[in-house]
Order: sequence, then structure tokens, then C-alpha cells
Amino acid sequence: MAFAAKSNENPARNNGPFYYDTPNPEWSRDAKFATFLARKQNEAELDRLVTGWTKDYTREYIMATLQAADVPCGIVQTAEDLFNDPQLKHREHFRLLEHTAIGKHHYNSPSYKLSKTPNQITKAAPCLGEDNEYVYKEILGLTDDDIADMLVEGSITTEANLPGAL
Repeated sequence: MAFAAKSNENPARNNGPFYYDTPNPEWSRDAKFATFLARKQNEAELDRLVTGWTKDYTREYIMATLQAADVPCGIVQTAEDLFNDPQLKHREHFRLLEHTAIGKHHYNSPSYKLSKTPNQITKAAPCLGEDNEYVYKEILGLTDDDIADMLVEGSITTEANLPGAL
């Protein structure tokens, strides 16, 4: 769990930055935690108290409690947590694509979704040189003769530089 009390006051309560409705530990109103400087000077004790306070609750409960009190916070997630996150699943954030060298692999999709121009990830990242011929012909408009001349000169290649291809 990561959270921050950036100011000397909790905007939700006037009882200090660590005063929360639930479970409202007594130490949360202690003057030695009332300002940023005081919290920094008493950081080790504060870490111990916060750890003791949070150990009996789920990460989700702590996050919801702190967010309800206008304390910026979030769960520190593992890769497994992210793959199972309902919001990321709903937004189809991870896309399973076939990569030439490593096989099936999950890729992050863009974090935005636009209504009229939806993002489309249809191909995994290419290996070095894998898309050269497409770039030469389709994007640069080179003819087969142009490509042949540059191949003879050694200025380009059409070989995909795949692992183990040497």
C-alpha cells in the first residue's frame, strides 16, 4: 500500500493528516505526526504504527478507507495482481499477440480509448529487420529494381535479424 499525506491537514478532517473515520487509531492525532516535517522526523515510528494499523485489514479495505478520507493512496500491485485487475480486464489492457521469436506474449495496450478511433494492436513488436521489405516497398515505395540495387551496394538488407539466424 502506498499513500501520502502531502499537506499538514487532511482535507476531510480537521484533526490532523492521519485522522480517519475507521479504524481511527489514537496515535493518528499525535502532534508528532501533525506536519510533514514532524512525520519525517518520526518516520521510523510512523512506519511501525502504520504497519501495525494496516496488518489486520485487506489492501482493498485500507485503500477504500483512506480514499474516502481524501487521502491519495493506492495498492502496490504485483504483475499477477495487474493481470487479474477487473478494471484492466474490462478495458482489455493486456493483449495476447504472437511474437516471431518468443511466441505468445502479453502486450500493454494504450491507456486511452477513443470512441471514433479505437486503438488496434494487431501485431507484436517486430524483430530487427523483420519488416524491412514491407517498409521498402509499401512505405518508401521502392521498386524491386531499387531494392536489388541497394542490396548489391550493401546499403540495405531484407534479412530478418532473428535470434539464431546467423
